[in-house]
Amino acid sequence: MTIALFSAADRPDLVGSAEAMGGGVWPSYLSTPAYAEYWKDLYEGGLAPFQTIAVDGQTGSIAALGNCVPFPWRDDLPDEGWDWVLEAGVIATRNGVACDAVSALSVAVHADYRSSGLARQMLEAMKTAARAAGLGIMVAPVRPTRKHLYPFHDFETYCGWTREDGSPFDPWLRTHAQMGAAFLKPAFRSMTVTSTLEQWQHWTDLRFPQSGRYWLPHGLAPLEVDVASGTGTYIEPNYWLRHPLN
Repeated sequence: MTIALFSAADRPDLVGSAEAMGGGVWPSYLSTPAYAEYWKDLYEGGLAPFQTIAVDGQTGSIAALGNCVPFPWRDDLPDEGWDWVLEAGVIATRNGVACDAVSALSVAVHADYRSSGLARQMLEAMKTAARAAGLGIMVAPVRPTRKHLYPFHDFETYCGWTREDGSPFDPWLRTHAQMGAAFLKPAFRSMTVTSTLEQWQHWTDLRFPQSGRYWLPHGLAPLEVDVASGTGTYIEPNYWLRHPLN
């Protein structure tokens, strides 16, 4: 299997197909206001070189999509991890503000190419782009891939689980750790989605007969439903990790 990596700046013709593939990987309800407002900027101007598209050299199909964003570093990374860093990075770029760090946002790998090491390649591509831009710090608000299978354990406890060899129990956290990433802190309000119950029904095929907490398919936290207002709010935790760039 031969995989070729391209930046969105080099191959803008691949962006639509890559986004379509990536959109099928994540739960449909992960559409925050920050995503709606700022995501499109990743493929424009100076941010396009930071977006990586992996193509199968034999079939020409999209194998993976990796997204990251440069941003002005701050030591006190906030609980609003993913939403915050996407907004901060895009606004800095729009306003011509200098950035000294980069944050991974997403690595979406097509089901046919998982367990092949491609996700790690996508993270390495982000590091390469960061070094080329002279950025000295890389972080990621990481979404543990198997937390949804353990809904009765709180997020921080789950992220602290290890295997017999001492490596993280969660496979995506483990991949980052094997690349030298350090665990910094939870981002307990990393992604926030508030929408109507009708929209939540469309996204999840669930029904909400009364107010309360509902567990979502592939959710890392419960959905808080308020029948009186006709709304539901999902607040997803992630974990801030920092990667070495030297």
